[in-house]
Amino acid sequence: MEIGTGFSKLADQSGFAVAYPDGLLGSSDGQTDWAYFFNDFTDDVGFFRQLINALQASLRPDPKRIYVTGLSSGALMSHRLGVQLSDLVAAIGVVEGALFLQGNPPLVPPAVAPVSVLILHGDQDNTVLYCGTPFDASQEQSFNYWTGTSADKCSSLDTTAPLCDSRGNISALVEKDATNCSGNTEVKFYKLIGGIHTWYTVPMDVSGQVPFNPDFNSTTGVKTRDILWNFFASHFKP
Repeated sequence: MEIGTGFSKLADQSGFAVAYPDGLLGSSDGQTDWAYFFNDFTDDVGFFRQLINALQASLRPDPKRIYVTGLSSGALMSHRLGVQLSDLVAAIGVVEGALFLQGNPPLVPPAVAPVSVLILHGDQDNTVLYCGTPFDASQEQSFNYWTGTSADKCSSLDTTAPLCDSRGNISALVEKDATNCSGNTEVKFYKLIGGIHTWYTVPMDVSGQVPFNPDFNSTTGVKTRDILWNFFASHFKP
């Protein structure tokens, strides 16, 4: 993640601290993983609480500006930390993840506090499917959880159009934004047109190139790390 995201260089330029924690070996396949929702092979929520507290004691960051992001299983874990550590975390960034990957559907508890959420997902992701499966959350379900059933309780949507239709087909929608949420939070979704299951370091604002989103620009950022940081920098706990 440190090599692939470019966050360390951006941290030096923008003046924030970044940490890259390691997951433990999962009990099912022996691969490093995170204990996202319904993958409870260890207490990663407790680990992250201790990690954040330790970093606060040593680095003394602004406690209102603590953020979590991840790719794939790290993105699933970011969802879980947004739910269960939102008393500490101001915003999460989810890159090619979902709220859960097991269950039919399982019951995810309400978030403990309002938290801002940014979701980036490729419509050609064959690992975490954009429109989900009977056992995996779709991007629509994940977005709707944060805007409707979590602590955010957003009252304004820029569109009511769905990300996927009733047959599970991807709609033409490329962006969805929920505002007027509790605690001045925001829930934002961007489709990466043509995007697959990866963290992109190339500009994504060039029509005809893959991936692409017409809403990316110098303000939002055009690369994954910059889009995430611009969102984080503008969202903090009151």
